[in-house]
Amino acid sequence: MRTERCAGFTMPLTWPTEPKETGAEEVLYRLGLGAAAAVFLVWAAARFAPPGLWEFFERYSFCVIYRFTGYVCPGCGGTRALKELFAGHVGASLLYHPLVPYGLGLYAVFMGSHTWEKLGLRIRGINGGHIRGLRWRDTYLILAAGILAANFIIKNLIHLLTGMDVLAELDRLF
Repeated sequence: MRTERCAGFTMPLTWPTEPKETGAEEVLYRLGLGAAAAVFLVWAAARFAPPGLWEFFERYSFCVIYRFTGYVCPGCGGTRALKELFAGHVGASLLYHPLVPYGLGLYAVFMGSHTWEKLGLRIRGINGGHIRGLRWRDTYLILAAGILAANFIIKNLIHLLTGMDVLAELDRLF
């Protein structure tokens, strides 16, 4: 560390400790904590919402593309998939929108492993007992884009070839 002498005092020219760079995993972890807090607030608000509010949301789709064309957009079915997943119906969630269980599973593993690492917890016999948080890979995002595209294409092809409204049929089943 370089210093400079001024009025009889030695002063550092740089910070005593360099600021620590925040890596991608740390940023994602902080965003994940914020997302968990937001989900909790939405859940709490929904828990104490007026009785008819959920029926209103279930009856009307707010997707403009779906309402006017009958074709699904890439995000259609996501809310229903999340609702089914929280009810414990993983299969129904996969049928409504497979990106939701994939994303929530990846979120759970990522957040769980990083929390485990931050707390310094150990598991005997694995990597000397140390657990490292799941590291970010572009593959996760590429796989998510593939799931999103496949869901969009398959549901719209079914509608185009058979005239069947896939989401309405799933609503009747579940």
